[in-house]
Amino acid sequence: MHASAEATQPRRLPWWASLLAALCGGLLLDAAGPGLGWWPLALPAVALILLSSWHQRARWGLLVGAIAGLAFWGPHISWLTLYLGLVPWAGLTGVMAAWFALCGMLLAFATRGLARAPWVAARPARLALAQSLTVGGLWVLREGVQSSWPYGGFAWGRLAHTQATGWFAESVSWLGFAGLSGLLAAAVAVAVAVWLVPGATSRLRVIGAAGIAATLALLAIVPVATLPHDGTLRIAAIQGNSKSGIFDDRENGDVFRDHAEETTRLLDELEAAGESVDLIVWPENSAEYDLPGNALRDFQVAGLAKRAGAPIVAGSILQDPDGSYTNSAIVWDADGATGQRYDKRFPVPFAEYMPNREFFHFFAPDLVDLVQLEYSAGQRPAVMEIDTPAGPIAAGLAICFDIIFDQQAEEMVDGGAQVILAPTNNADFGRTDESVQQLQIARLRAIETGRALVNISTVGTSAVVAPDGSALDSLTPFTSDALVAEVPLVAGATPALRFGGAIAGGWMLLGALGCAGAAWGAWNARSTRDSYAPRRARSS
Repeated sequence: MHASAEATQPRRLPWWASLLAALCGGLLLDAAGPGLGWWPLALPAVALILLSSWHQRARWGLLVGAIAGLAFWGPHISWLTLYLGLVPWAGLTGVMAAWFALCGMLLAFATRGLARAPWVAARPARLALAQSLTVGGLWVLREGVQSSWPYGGFAWGRLAHTQATGWFAESVSWLGFAGLSGLLAAAVAVAVAVWLVPGATSRLRVIGAAGIAATLALLAIVPVATLPHDGTLRIAAIQGNSKSGIFDDRENGDVFRDHAEETTRLLDELEAAGESVDLIVWPENSAEYDLPGNALRDFQVAGLAKRAGAPIVAGSILQDPDGSYTNSAIVWDADGATGQRYDKRFPVPFAEYMPNREFFHFFAPDLVDLVQLEYSAGQRPAVMEIDTPAGPIAAGLAICFDIIFDQQAEEMVDGGAQVILAPTNNADFGRTDESVQQLQIARLRAIETGRALVNISTVGTSAVVAPDGSALDSLTPFTSDALVAEVPLVAGATPALRFGGAIAGGWMLLGALGCAGAAWGAWNARSTRDSYAPRRARSS
């Protein structure tokens, strides 16, 4: 009797192995992401993180989730320490690790509770499937919450991002970021489940392995979803290699001059070769403060546009009549400002604006005082209509961190964007992994939307990405240079954009249903235990 009961008990790692698995899993997940880019490590990394909390008590899941989160986020965003120091890095790492901890708690609760739910646990295969789908849903839920809260969220470090240069990248055009993250997490969860599920047979483990192999093979061979295109556009993008960081020692006008000079050099080369371009794109903040209000710079940009015979999209800090500031992209042609403008939708908290200034000033006054301007979130459409020599085009805009948010991609495509312009300024992060991570997210965004994307930075990493994710042109970081590429003008929406929201919602629903089933299992186990507990004799 005792042996039979032991055979049906949920299996889990001992405490020391659970802690080690959480630590190693977090570190491997960072190594799998952009930077080192060892993308195959994503699968064993997730397996270790799941193993650390599988069938554990909820409070233990909270602990190992926090350890995995710290092990991943600490090195993954270490670029924050380069100029800003430890305080922002520790704060953001702590918040992101907290979401990991809560996810670990739910993973432990769900896998343990489902193993105690009579109908679910009656068959090992049913239990393994229920646990795996729940895990995929909870992983997507964690990524969704961290991408939304607090202060607009931080949609960085998602499981899908690890596949930017891997075999599964093209599947993001069908599934979206959340869909790919959920499917990968669920596939790995199957491997963990069939190993730890009570009563699992060799046959079940073979079937589980075959299912995982088939899923991963399908993700690897599925072709990128293609969309119709009508014509092409020849785009130039300027990397001025400017001292454009917060702490860089520079004079007013230096950043503008660097980009104007590089544009002039490019036009010299084009004229010598008898070539031309249809559009020129400058990076974020490249025209510095109030380009429309600076007569000399206005004249210079208009002169460059006239010489090129093409409009210029330039980044500038603008002040609105109500006194608020925006981080903007504006269009210039030979006659000056065209009136086309996009304002950054997702300004970065603690960098472009200071939330709860008085509260945080108490803890880090020097850091808070560095943030002088309070940028407002843009309200203008994410698509600009631009007249070019090739005809009018609709360009989607995503300034810097805008590119990491799913809703920005949806708004650009819904607005009819034919190509995506992603100007950015990465000077504050030097030669760290930050710009590489951002570029790989942009690469996946190009695949997801089915559109060419121009990622142009003040210092790099800069590249033009085709709709299938291939690089049409790229620049060496920290050099003054220009990109020139012919890109397709695309119409329509990929399956990821049409159904991505529903796929993400479906995963989250599976996570919620799994937790509900786990709650039933926990209640059932407690009721069963109480019904067999010896009752105290009533005193006479």
